[in-house]
Amino acid sequence: MKKQTIRRGLVPAVAAAALVLGATGLPSAGATGMQAHKAPLTQTNRACDASVIGDTRTEAFGFVNLIRPASGKLVAVVVLKGATPNTTYDIRLIQLVPGDTDCRTVDGTLTTDADGNGSATVQEKILPGATKAWIDLNNHADYTQFYDTAVLSF
Repeated sequence: MKKQTIRRGLVPAVAAAALVLGATGLPSAGATGMQAHKAPLTQTNRACDASVIGDTRTEAFGFVNLIRPASGKLVAVVVLKGATPNTTYDIRLIQLVPGDTDCRTVDGTLTTDADGNGSATVQEKILPGATKAWIDLNNHADYTQFYDTAVLSF
């Protein structure tokens, strides 16, 4: 049911975002049928339902563009900056569905370069009843190292 597309490096992610978003930035939903939201990646810990565990952190380690093209899917362009160098992170695009939140499914991976930077694009079909989602990255070897976004409506 879920499909992943993985791109390494900042240039492919920026190019993919530019193709999807167009040269003028984030289009309005009414103009094209597409919705897009940009959110910073922080180290705020969240439960599966996206509720905050502990302190809210604001330092950004990159960003995510969450895009809902008119085709009924969600696309997340993830750009991680200043993380652990040469490390693989699992990406989870977590849709919030009333009564059923599955946050265990890994949708793709992102591997950082020698500077701790990396990017990836993941996508999945919109689940029935879902209107919000958030993105979580965990170090594949150490799940206590994570980055995530706030909840985004789509």
